[in-house]
Order: sequence, then C-alpha cells, then structure tokens
Amino acid sequence: MFLIFRWIFFILFYVFDECSSQLIRPSNLDETVLIPRVVNGKPASLGEVPYQIGFKTPIPRFRRLYSTFCGGTIIAPTKLLSAAHCFEQRKSSCTIYQGSIILHSKQLLKKYAVAGTLWNEAKIQKTDDMNGGGQWRELKNVIFPSGYKFPKHDIAVVMIFIPFHFNDHVAAIPYTTINRDYRGKCLVSGYGRTSTTKQIRSEKLLVAHLELIPSYLCSRLHRKNMRQFICTSSKLTDVGKGDSGGPLVCSNTGDPKESKKGILVGIVSGNRYRVGSFFTRVSSYHKYIEQSNADTITLCTY
Repeated sequence: MFLIFRWIFFILFYVFDECSSQLIRPSNLDETVLIPRVVNGKPASLGEVPYQIGFKTPIPRFRRLYSTFCGGTIIAPTKLLSAAHCFEQRKSSCTIYQGSIILHSKQLLKKYAVAGTLWNEAKIQKTDDMNGGGQWRELKNVIFPSGYKFPKHDIAVVMIFIPFHFNDHVAAIPYTTINRDYRGKCLVSGYGRTSTTKQIRSEKLLVAHLELIPSYLCSRLHRKNMRQFICTSSKLTDVGKGDSGGPLVCSNTGDPKESKKGILVGIVSGNRYRVGSFFTRVSSYHKYIEQSNADTITLCTY
C-alpha cells in the first residue's frame, strides 16, 4: 500500500510541475511572480548600457512620480523592442492587422519610454536631461504578433513620437539576424527586485552576466520545445519580477553587426523557479521587427 501511495505522489508531483511551467501567463503586470528582475546583479554606471529603456507609469497617489514596469531596448531613434506581455492587458479593443495587434497612443497614455537614467523611480522630465534625469518619450504605437500567447511570440515593437537624442548615455544597439546556439556569459540589465525570496527592490538599474545553457538542455529542463528562446542558468545570478522586455546582450559572437557594446540576442520573457530564465530569441523575429513600423496605422477602437 505504501508503494502505491508513493507512486501516486510522484505522478501528481510530475503533473503539477509540468502544469506549473505553463502557468506563467500573467493576467497583469503585478500579479505574477515569474516575470523577471535582475537578482545578484551590480549597479550599472551611466552609459554602461545606453540602449536600456525603462517603461514607466505613474505611481498612484504620487504626483508626477513614475515607476518602471518593464524594460526595453533601443534599436533605432524611434524604434524599441520589449515583451508583448508588458502590454497585453490592453489588446482587447484593438484590430488585428496583417498578423499583428496594434495599440495606439490613446491606449498608452501616461506611459513613457525613458532612456539615459539609472533610477527606477523618477519625476517626469519635460526636456532632455544630460545629467542622469533621462530622456522621456511618449509611446506612439505598440505592435506584437496576433498569435501571441505567453510565452509564445513574446515580443513587441514599440514606436515613439520624438526620436531619442543619441549621446554617451543614450544609444541604439544592433540586433542579430543569425540563429546561433550561444554559449558562455551574456549581459542582462534591469530595474527592481534584488532577491528571489524577499520583496527587496533596487533604486537603480542593475546589470549581471548570466551563464547561457545549450538549446537542447533548455528544452529538456523546461520540458518543451524552446527553439525560439535563449535560456540561462539560475545558479548564481538571474532575472526576476519586473525586468520583462529588457535586453540580453552578448559580445565576441563573431556576428558582423556586433558593436562595441555587443549585440542584442534576446528579450527577457520569464523564468521558472529553480530552472532558469528564458529570453525571446531575437533572430527568430528579425523579419517581423524590420517590417513592423505602424507609423500611419491607427486601427484601435475605443
């Protein structure tokens, strides 16, 4: 009898573990514990990751004070990359256009893309600040695949009205179009919680080098096909709640597009406790990124 109950326990444990790996689609940005923040990172210096974006929204009851809800990456003066799940809760009133969901600026009010600052929370800047206050830009459109269902197709192209002014603190980074099985360590950056067990938040942007794991091992650990993701180990450093949409940047890849700061290979999507984090593989979507602009499309209903 004991052996029977023991086998039942193991079967139930396996089913629960398998299902729990699927239960990572957040209903909103505040309820899930599986959306990343940098853990065991170190404070970034201004200009160290000039391509980093903090998407900020107002803090309730605090006038003009904004907090970071997701990360992003500058790939052109008016074009940014992030994760679709950062904006998915607003897609219900939008029209599908040529395989994409388009969010218009009216649905993105009081949300800003902020570059050139290290601060998680900040007061809105009306003019470009060269001393760490950041450049604040209103969002024009957000575009992500209509087939998105977290974590599948977890990528978003974000357009802004006014171009970023590039300088030592704000700059674009190239993204890869080559599908490679990266090894070694790559750089992740983000704001927020610094512990996997406690609600401790960092006041400033953090950076950390994460150990990548081979694609075959990634699929084995997550028990599903992970070809459209890049995975990292969570043994020493990791990402945690709030860094979603942020960049994973590798160096010395041999990619002809690689810059002095490296090349963007992944977008922070999520993580699985004690397994590791997964990043949307940018090379799998390079054609989608190139074709997504939505400069004149206004298809959302209100």
